[in-house]
Amino acid sequence: MLRSCRIPPVLNRICDEQVQFALLVTNDGELLGSSTQHLHSDSSTWNPSITKDPESFGTLLADIAMDYQRLGEEYAGIDATQRSKSHMQCLLLELDLGLVGVSSCLGTDCLVLAVAKSDAPPGLLKARLQTVAVYVQEALSTITETA
Repeated sequence: MLRSCRIPPVLNRICDEQVQFALLVTNDGELLGSSTQHLHSDSSTWNPSITKDPESFGTLLADIAMDYQRLGEEYAGIDATQRSKSHMQCLLLELDLGLVGVSSCLGTDCLVLAVAKSDAPPGLLKARLQTVAVYVQEALSTITETA
């Protein structure tokens, strides 16, 4: 089980000089937690509005990620009404504020989001996102199994 007070420390583990900020949101964009460690030595590439309003940022990215998920299901010919759905492992977006990554937690309605510097290696961001997504998935699986 993952307690809400443990979400920021878990997200802080993937933050460093390259990965600057992380969020855990539901598929609907509801903020469950955010990293509290904001290591950014180059303030010219950092947008502090993200940390001031993480709810709006998380909602926007969750909406974009779910659009990509639905598009992938349509492209693959999977009927969204059936129990068989595709699983978006990782989505990377290049935005003005940097490289943004989204990874879904299989079996839960949660997404892990992270913002990295624009010159961060995409593989690094993807690996960190997927590691946290698996951790959250396993931590929340006991809750989803009993529900």
